[in-house]
Amino acid sequence: AQDAADTSRTDSVAPPPEAAAPPSRALLLALTERPRVAGTSGSEWGAQLVARVLADAGWDVERDERVVLLSLPRRLEAAAFDAEGRELFRRVERYDPDAAPPGELPPCLAWSASGTARGPVVDAGRGMRADFEALVAAGVELEGTIALARYGGCYRGVKAAMAQEFGCAGLALYSASEDDGPDRGASWPNGPWKSPDHVQRGSILPISNTPGDPSTPGWPSPAPGEDARRVTEFERDAALPNIVAQPIPLREARAVLEHLDGAGPGPVELELTVDQPRDFRRIVNVVARLAGDGDGLVVVGNHRDAWVRGAHDAGGGTVALMRAAQRLAERRADGWSPRGEVVLAFWDAEETGLVGSTEWVEAHADQLTRRLIAYVNADAAVTGPHFNSASGSPGFERVLADALTPIAATDRANQLERWRALRGADPRVRFAGSGSDYTAFLHHLCLPVLDIGFGGNAGGQYHTRFDDFAVVDRFLDPGFVGHERAAQLIEELVVRLDAEGRAAFDEAACCDALAELARSTAFLGEARAERLARGFESLAEVLRAAPNALDGRMIAALAAPDGLPGRPWFRNALWAPGLETGYAPESFPALAAAARGGDDALDAALAAQLAALRALEERAMTAAIDAERDDDQPDDATGR
Repeated sequence: AQDAADTSRTDSVAPPPEAAAPPSRALLLALTERPRVAGTSGSEWGAQLVARVLADAGWDVERDERVVLLSLPRRLEAAAFDAEGRELFRRVERYDPDAAPPGELPPCLAWSASGTARGPVVDAGRGMRADFEALVAAGVELEGTIALARYGGCYRGVKAAMAQEFGCAGLALYSASEDDGPDRGASWPNGPWKSPDHVQRGSILPISNTPGDPSTPGWPSPAPGEDARRVTEFERDAALPNIVAQPIPLREARAVLEHLDGAGPGPVELELTVDQPRDFRRIVNVVARLAGDGDGLVVVGNHRDAWVRGAHDAGGGTVALMRAAQRLAERRADGWSPRGEVVLAFWDAEETGLVGSTEWVEAHADQLTRRLIAYVNADAAVTGPHFNSASGSPGFERVLADALTPIAATDRANQLERWRALRGADPRVRFAGSGSDYTAFLHHLCLPVLDIGFGGNAGGQYHTRFDDFAVVDRFLDPGFVGHERAAQLIEELVVRLDAEGRAAFDEAACCDALAELARSTAFLGEARAERLARGFESLAEVLRAAPNALDGRMIAALAAPDGLPGRPWFRNALWAPGLETGYAPESFPALAAAARGGDDALDAALAAQLAALRALEERAMTAAIDAERDDDQPDDATGR
């Protein structure tokens, strides 16, 4: 049975008169007609819809099809029992991943192990290492227990890894009322917050180690019919979770928690059953192109798949990107033409673990390394009318400011002024960790990226069944002002990035941000942090005198060629997703790994890092001298 409060459909709101409705409203209504889970007929249906919109706008559209390993449930069961063995609740749900049209995916955690786990429940707080260590310090025996943990604080996959590491037999995750439920305000359908019956789905793939298809770590998955190079089933399963895990609604969590008393396992038992095969299925990335005469390449992307209908995640970015395609086509009809190539990518299987984008990036690594100007990401990009989020690679502040200036704001002259009012006079692009499709570009190929978002409203719809058209239409972006503005921002960014080329990425500004990051990195200690900060500041000074001397490849020039210790797929040595945060970035991960070996190892690693910065200074100065010499040369052999 489906969750009781989840049974009402949410796309029954009648659209306003056509003259009053912006195009993005109709696009989102169409996109959310069906669930779009990767590997199902719903995702294929979504691919066809997006491809039609792009082709109608005049873009060259291709389907990038790949066969990848996915994790979809067939049967899920959760039950709880009190001290006398009386059943507190039981919920049984079934799903057919091959149904056409698709059904709605029940609450599940992709990559959970299959099987049944039953044991006494222990309250594991947020499910982070400190929570489990506190239980151990209190003398709690965790072996064979079921950890009950709240969402928040870190990626859900980290919680599964911690429960597995500390010997738990199973993991149940729930959303606390004060986080995104009734304590925040009226819950669905009366408001945008999660009711006690709604559940957050998600993936527990260890994306901080290797995102993408677990059967092809570090190389692209094959197209249908191609010979496949894959790891063995033993190697694959060793890298995946082997704990039984499920999300449960707050109502069920409360029924368990009220029987717990103190830090130890309570008299209540929880039984979780998961039948969730790991099967090979076809996914489709929809890729649209506008060709130019130059060699530069701008890629803008967002995932098209969703756990259910995904009006916010990632319908907001998908619709904004489709509208940007239409706007750019209109601009081209008015005389604009890209200097290089513009690619709009609608990724599949992001929700499962950044699969579609990772496999595409691995397949096109050489071309991207040679040509890419920037990758712009727009995931769950709209929860209101105001620009409020910029992360990725610091150094895009000027281009972003230029792109925001022509975009109106309801309470300011433009969105740039609105952003400055929100974030300060000199707002920065924050360092991005992981959790969306920029990851392979930034942390594997070490190329510059920008992740953008509009906000102003909020709700608890994330990965639930009520993340549907009506919650956006009624609460998150009434009037679809944010969707239209996000589309305009993507359009403006594409035009400016294409025109400026790699010079759009301000490497000196990125060095300034890295200097600030160094001074705030506690494990370095004050003296080491200052030395590292001054190294970045010295490089920044050279780059200001010789802008773009490193041709937009500063991050790649400082990459770890063999990858980070213990996770070779990640090559960005300056920042990376934290191993025990998942989404949030970790500062200087190569130095952090060295620090675990003691002061001598850290000092040696820091010396190597500083030497690399000095070598880059010399490279930048040489490039500047060569460029100046080329400018002084006559145009041809006659000296003219």
